[in-house]
Amino acid sequence: MATATTDSSLNDERGCPICLDGFTSPRQLPCLHSFCEHCLQDYVTKMTSSTYKTIQEFMCPVCRAVTRPANKEKPVREWASLFPNSPFPLVGKSKVERCCEVCWNSSDKSKNLAKKFCIVCEEYMCDNCAVYHQNMKMTKSHELITIEQLENNPENRIRFSEGFGCPEHGNEDIKFYCRNHETACCGTCFFLDHKACQNVLQLKENLSGLLKEVNSQKIMEQLRKLEAHLENFMEMNDESIGIMESHVNNISADIGDIRKKFNDVLDNVEKMVKLEGNRIYKDWLIRKQEQNYQCQSLVRAIGNSHSLLKTIGQYGSDTQKFLVNSKTLKQLRCYSNQIREKFEKVDSIRTRLELDSNMKAVLSKNAVGLVKIVCEEEVKDLQCTSLVMPVQKRNVELSRVIDLHSPSENPLYFGIVQLPDGNIVLADSKNSTCCLYDSSYNFITSHKLPGKPDGMCLLGDNELVVTMPAMKMVQFCSIWDRTIRDTGTLAIKYKCVGVDAVNRMEIVVSGPANDTRCNNKCYWSLINRNGNVKLHHEFDCRETSYTFVALNMSKSRVYISVNKANAVYCFGLTDGKRYFVYLSNDLRSPRCITVDSEDNVYVVGFSSNNIHKLSPDGVKLQIIASGIPEKPRGISFSYSREHFVITNIGLLNSKLHYFVNK
Repeated sequence: MATATTDSSLNDERGCPICLDGFTSPRQLPCLHSFCEHCLQDYVTKMTSSTYKTIQEFMCPVCRAVTRPANKEKPVREWASLFPNSPFPLVGKSKVERCCEVCWNSSDKSKNLAKKFCIVCEEYMCDNCAVYHQNMKMTKSHELITIEQLENNPENRIRFSEGFGCPEHGNEDIKFYCRNHETACCGTCFFLDHKACQNVLQLKENLSGLLKEVNSQKIMEQLRKLEAHLENFMEMNDESIGIMESHVNNISADIGDIRKKFNDVLDNVEKMVKLEGNRIYKDWLIRKQEQNYQCQSLVRAIGNSHSLLKTIGQYGSDTQKFLVNSKTLKQLRCYSNQIREKFEKVDSIRTRLELDSNMKAVLSKNAVGLVKIVCEEEVKDLQCTSLVMPVQKRNVELSRVIDLHSPSENPLYFGIVQLPDGNIVLADSKNSTCCLYDSSYNFITSHKLPGKPDGMCLLGDNELVVTMPAMKMVQFCSIWDRTIRDTGTLAIKYKCVGVDAVNRMEIVVSGPANDTRCNNKCYWSLINRNGNVKLHHEFDCRETSYTFVALNMSKSRVYISVNKANAVYCFGLTDGKRYFVYLSNDLRSPRCITVDSEDNVYVVGFSSNNIHKLSPDGVKLQIIASGIPEKPRGISFSYSREHFVITNIGLLNSKLHYFVNK
């Protein structure tokens, strides 16, 4: 199978990477590599027929990126047709044989090949039809160009290219952009899939603003950073290979020194060690070369994205720029995720010769087993860009402080939730209300609750769960059309303080295990909306008190902060197994707790005026003290997980403090 070189401009004259010929019905994968439709389908069919398991994905033939079809329910034989037409293949010849669109039904197929293209009608024509077209009174002024002129001119190719329409609905025009799903869609897609979304924009009316958000220059700069990171990774890998080779050579030299003393016995030892060392080196070499090959493939894919953005930026229309920019921005995140997963760290192996301690006493025995090669793997962190750097390695800093105009005097804002549309809901314990603010922090409305609220979480996109400890119940509320409405209540056996959502139908609540403080027990329960308790777990702690809960769904973990115990407990969500207890002299009266997009845990220290940032396994990563207000209480990440905000019940109880990861 042919592979592409690093040069992947739009003027490439190479063919389909599979058949090495000109493209026929080119289809583009999410990684931006293009293939003939029939070549791609043959490849997918061959790859998926080699296993008896149900296949839902395959690897790109060029860069080996994991690729999933738009509709996995479709038969495998139709997968290639589900991918969008390639507007202009980034890899391969641009020349594609086309039939005349005017005399398509002619029985003489040899005359149906298009030779000309009408810029006004946007139709492909054979030579005969082109003559008639220029002789007709209505069309004689139309400008005709040859197919070669069309294919060789990037401006013309982009202007009249196919593939910018909706791939799901017959190339229908793209008219909307859904912020909730970061997807451009046609009218049919909007009606079927995005009608309930809260943030859908008409593309034509908002194009200029969207283009500012999805800026091609910024995307290209980020792509260059990723590319530089991968090149650095490959250089380090090459260095690691050289170090490994020198270690193996040192082993051979060591064996030579030992051989002087052990003569005949060391003949066997030397043979064994060299064979084993060469085997390890070959395995290591193959592993490193494979990593470099994957890096090179990803570098090519990034280069393709960069070239595409550059050409679109020069010659494309605003709509084309936006569609390509938004698509490339999503792919940029995929590149970042792949780098975090595979190319964040460069590992190397230290090798040395280790002799058996009794070797001198057993020289007459078989040498096999007396000596072995010990490999000590080392990992070196690369200097990452802001795109690649995990959140757990970034510094958290105060971004801004927002003044809130509360409808009531001196509210006590305990719980806080940030909605997908940027609006904010605050639980006012003093006035037993939920207050809704818009994304500009203007008060919209308040909703009276039957009791004093405490914990709060988001259930889906527009529904909340609020705990009322004194009433031993949780309240479900929906937010729709700038109003808050009750949608039901759920009684809990004990006082429920903390709450977090597993999904739309299941929540986890936590609190003291009973109304007395003598047994030093707390609890957490996994409950569905019908009130059925799927798992109830009680655990011993230093002192029974209020608790708060956060969930890590990727690891199926439950994190419980216990106020008076000054501790954070971690349990398994499905079995209640305890994983760790975090204790620190710098954490006093922990209150609300949450988890970021990297599964790191943030615990608010109410009395210590700080926030403790922990790894998923309970390792302290950072204590955030700068900018923290007096008596911090609630904490909530934004829907995009780019920043978090905290409330407090000190002197500044009508302010919100925003923090970002730098």
